[in-house]
Amino acid sequence: MKGSNLIIIKLGGSVVTFKEKPLTPNYDGIEKILGVLGEIKKNFKIIIVHGGGSFGHYWSVKYDMHTKPYPYSDLGVSVVHESMIELNHIITNKFIESKLKPYSLQPSAFVFNSTADPARMHDIVDMTTENDLIPITFGDVIHTSGNNFSILSGDTIMSMLCTELHPMFSIFTTNVDGLYSDMSKGEIVREIQVDKTDISNILSEGKEKIEHPDSSFDVTGGMKRKMTESIQIANSGTPVYLINGFHPERILDIIH
Repeated sequence: MKGSNLIIIKLGGSVVTFKEKPLTPNYDGIEKILGVLGEIKKNFKIIIVHGGGSFGHYWSVKYDMHTKPYPYSDLGVSVVHESMIELNHIITNKFIESKLKPYSLQPSAFVFNSTADPARMHDIVDMTTENDLIPITFGDVIHTSGNNFSILSGDTIMSMLCTELHPMFSIFTTNVDGLYSDMSKGEIVREIQVDKTDISNILSEGKEKIEHPDSSFDVTGGMKRKMTESIQIANSGTPVYLINGFHPERILDIIH
């Protein structure tokens, strides 16, 4: 797929929901991005991944569920999964209202035992080739093995898809302008060259080096997870952008 006109975009949970308000979608945040996606769709194929925000993350905290496989509470598995289905319905309905054509996919359609199936991921792209559908998947609780389940983050799904499908661009939207080296001074890291930078040193220095106002509800690793997955994507040859989802016109700046 390298060299294709495919773009994979993550709608951050902090954009599509109010992360500090349990179970509260941010309709304005969703609608702003939809206006831009309509423009992008004229010339590019799109795959969307969305986060859990104040839906999945909220219940994951309540039931003490994390990314590590474990025999978590059956009730917790049910509640977290259904909350993500609910948020996905809210988002896909907004797509339909905007005359876009979403096709919702649970991650279990292409992830088995925490491993992505390459053929199934290419099937996702195939469904965009002959029609105007926009595949939408999302972070979720998934079965791993035996009676074990784990939280599969939207950021990890981005890495799975991008490293296999090699889109033109991988774009993460969040609720701030980017990655901060010093939030008190508003200093943003403009660019990281993965072939020149020892990213493990950057990540290990924690908040002294990287800062981001992550929510107390985030169980999937926040900005550190985002950076780790972004490095995997960049190392596979796809440029990665982290932008403020409340200024979605910046996506147009990237692709143009």
